[in-house]
Amino acid sequence: MTDIRHIAAASCNYTTFDAVIVGSGAAGSIVARTLAEKGCRVAVLEYGGLVSPGAMHGPHQAAYSKALTSTGAADGNPWTACCVGGGMQFYNAITFRYRQSDLSASQYLGTDMEIDWPITIQDLEPCYSQIEHLMEIGGTNGHASYPASPRGVILSNAMQELGIRPRQIPLAIRAPSNSSGCIKCSACDELVCPTEARASVLARNILDDSGLPGAISVLYGCFVNRIEIRSDGRAEALECYVPFSTELIRIPVERVVICANAIQSAALMLRSKSKHAPHGIGNDSDLVGRGLSFKISGYSVGYLDPADCGSDALASHWGPHATVYTDEFYEHSDVPCRFGGLIYEANLLSPSENIGRVRLHYIAGDEPWSHNRLVLDDVADRYGIPYVRFEYKNSENDHARIGFLADRADDILLHLGARRIEREPSSHAKGSSHLHGTMRAGCDPRRSVVDICGRVHGSTNIYVMDGSVMNFAGNSNPTHTIMANARRMALSLK
Repeated sequence: MTDIRHIAAASCNYTTFDAVIVGSGAAGSIVARTLAEKGCRVAVLEYGGLVSPGAMHGPHQAAYSKALTSTGAADGNPWTACCVGGGMQFYNAITFRYRQSDLSASQYLGTDMEIDWPITIQDLEPCYSQIEHLMEIGGTNGHASYPASPRGVILSNAMQELGIRPRQIPLAIRAPSNSSGCIKCSACDELVCPTEARASVLARNILDDSGLPGAISVLYGCFVNRIEIRSDGRAEALECYVPFSTELIRIPVERVVICANAIQSAALMLRSKSKHAPHGIGNDSDLVGRGLSFKISGYSVGYLDPADCGSDALASHWGPHATVYTDEFYEHSDVPCRFGGLIYEANLLSPSENIGRVRLHYIAGDEPWSHNRLVLDDVADRYGIPYVRFEYKNSENDHARIGFLADRADDILLHLGARRIEREPSSHAKGSSHLHGTMRAGCDPRRSVVDICGRVHGSTNIYVMDGSVMNFAGNSNPTHTIMANARRMALSLK
């Protein structure tokens, strides 16, 4: 049984919950479901509310505080999305699995932090399969792959002619051939799917599943300000702010699982300073907030004459953001450090924007350095919450690796017949939907914040199970892996 309501309308006895989860996105929702499968009673606290079908990401997020960046301006993105269901309400449904090289990237990269994950890809395998079943990911468990778009077809042909192997992207979108499949109502990116063809934690009943033996209560409109702990490091309660009523409420906890994203989870720990945790919870080694990673990424846009490729291929685009990619340069001797990433089709937000244009996205994991971090600023927002400030600078290896992928993307567009190519100014250093690091996982408390099951070192009942525990960001889109790893950790909870 699942109950979703504004916290002001709830009449909960919080002492009856076996766990309280902070954040209802990809990680928090799968943790809640995993615990409910065990018969647990779970509360999920979410800052944002329910979003309507067809809502756009930009206008929705405008109400929430930005982060301060190196420019001194509040132009950073410390959220994926503030809403029930989190960023999956707006994402593009690209659901890659990571590879062992993503979990053991020290064979290619070297920094002043632990890079390798304390687990192997085999540890994630059963959870990947379970997520693929729940999300109906194309090409898995008998679910049809989403067909390539007209642009995807011409990109595939161009790649093959260059000796580059194209592939179909695994999408968590029901194919148009399905009776409840995609109807191509728009260019599908940064909007809430109006038909539920695209998977989310709500559209696929990951949160709201009446068949679960336990119970989930999602309480939104609640910002978790700090965690109160005892002298032994055990969490006693959460101090929460309710903007609707401007009141502070205290929620007692048996155990707390933080899944607020790599920015907000670390910020919560830093805000939780006390005489028992003078530097913040889990921060005895000054690691909370460090190793901040956004993924290095960029876009190239090729301008073509429709007569060169066929008018249908370069007409307005309706449907998924991306259908075709290449992983030719994921691990490749020609790439700087021999470790690259992905290049894939990336259609623009509005169908008409795509007329005469082909856009490619390139993406790779950034090197995690301790100087890349978030801190709490002295300035607070209108609710009295300190602004998050990013201190972030890419390494020479980052620039070389993303530059190589950009050049290969341009090669594809030139071969396609692009008469002009423009590279969009990169803005990944301001944050994005790919947020990683800041609460690193490992066995040694001097080198990590949480253990391999997400438990904060030095605490018996505080856990972190989102993208913040990722020691290396990985070279592909993280949603599938964040969910699989969160489920792996949640399964270990007794």
